Amino acid sequence: MQNKELTEKSKLSKKECSFLILSAVLIITIASTCSPLFPLNPWDDANCFLTMGRGILKGLVPYRDLYEQKGPVLYLVHALCALVPGRSFTGVWILESVMASIFAVYSWKSVKLFVKPSKVSIGLVPLFLSVIYTMRLFNFGDSAEELCFPLLSIVLFYALKAMTTEYNLPELKEAFICGIIAGLLIWTKYTFTAFIGAYCLLIIVYSVIYREFRKLFSLIGLFIAGAAVATLPVLLYFGINKALGDMFNAYFYNNMFLYNAGSYKTGILSIPVIKSFAIPFMVLYRLGTEYITIGILLILMIAGSLVFVRKYRLRAVVLFAVTFVITAMATFPRPYYIYYYVLIFMFYLPFILFMFVRAVNFLETKLKDNQRLISIFIGAVCAVTVSVMLILSKNNYLILKPAKDIPQFKFAEEINKTENPKILTFDIMDAGFYTAAGIVPSNRFFCFLNIEKDWPEILNEQNRLINEGYYDYIVCYDDSYKWDKYELYRVEDTPVCDFSGKLATDRFCLYKLKSKT
Repeated sequence: MQNKELTEKSKLSKKECSFLILSAVLIITIASTCSPLFPLNPWDDANCFLTMGRGILKGLVPYRDLYEQKGPVLYLVHALCALVPGRSFTGVWILESVMASIFAVYSWKSVKLFVKPSKVSIGLVPLFLSVIYTMRLFNFGDSAEELCFPLLSIVLFYALKAMTTEYNLPELKEAFICGIIAGLLIWTKYTFTAFIGAYCLLIIVYSVIYREFRKLFSLIGLFIAGAAVATLPVLLYFGINKALGDMFNAYFYNNMFLYNAGSYKTGILSIPVIKSFAIPFMVLYRLGTEYITIGILLILMIAGSLVFVRKYRLRAVVLFAVTFVITAMATFPRPYYIYYYVLIFMFYLPFILFMFVRAVNFLETKLKDNQRLISIFIGAVCAVTVSVMLILSKNNYLILKPAKDIPQFKFAEEINKTENPKILTFDIMDAGFYTAAGIVPSNRFFCFLNIEKDWPEILNEQNRLINEGYYDYIVCYDDSYKWDKYELYRVEDTPVCDFSGKLATDRFCLYKLKSKT
């Protein structure tokens, strides 16, 4: 049976909700280049997502008419974001704010299940939010990982809540919600479902141990029903548009088999069983040592599970260990990785908060005669830390920068002089030139991706159209291309600060069809 006393503790007051939501929105507004404080999000991935979403609103079908390799839900959600008028990421900023608010609320709800926090300890939430959303691996904002780990924080809350029951099983309605979340994640980036899969495995084990077979079948049925709710609209959309084959080929087959990600061919790490366990933790070690913030957060997560509330410590350790290992194996199956992949682990934040809230409570107990002083001190530490993190955010070089000063809008001014212009970003991914110009791509392969070597169809098609003079403008990095029908029209250098944290310079070149001059 559910421990009603603990469940009641997890409810948040209106003041708590308001504080958490306002904190999340403020931090996202300052940290993400999708917010109105920035002229444009210059990140390739984010622009690809929004371009795909804008294409959907124009009747184009992902994969069939516009090619990109992420999941369809990501594009459909960005189509909703694109409903916000203007050549900006304002709609995405709203989405980010909602997801960050969900993350803050459910992380705090998880804490309150097991710890009675003091009045000031809620300030720890914006402190850690600022750390997560301003670290270099967050990049410019709007990654699939950033948008999805808040959903996993809901599932983690249900898992922690179930630990307070006799049989460690969730409620039936929670299984349905988890199914919906699993369905959304499958069609966003299928590796994100690893945590849910691991938790489902634990549910089966506990059901067998306690012989709760009837409830297990009910949980399975409702979970499948929830997943179907999220899946059927996707299948219907592509089925109606006769693009199911395009979707499965691009999203599943190409992602699984056309990325030459590298692996170990000799030695002990060539043994499948060993490398499945070893490689993920080798990758996490490299990430943790190269990006110290990630290393500290991962260590704190592990420590938080080990010093959990004594009554539920064993269950907490098992939950964390099993799900963390399986999530790591799904996220980093090969030695090759992209830095922001590790963001998906941020939903484990409650394990850190448990530990810090208990530390604050202990400190206040020891200094009970100076409650006001300790409250002021803790509040000041949190406020200063948040302020420092926001000040140190790598995206500050773009904040309040006029749109007219960045290459995307400079090129757009020229591009929009042509009626119904056709443009291509040739040797670069979509860096915002379609968004700035208010243009939807006119052909399927609208930018550079990471599979050209293994799937030459992309470059072959782009080169064919270039040779035919199909495009009015081409945007690329290289100013030395010698195309018969195009001439170099403009070159713009712009500062960029990527995940390395170092300010560098990007050079964008605009080529123009000669007949248009």
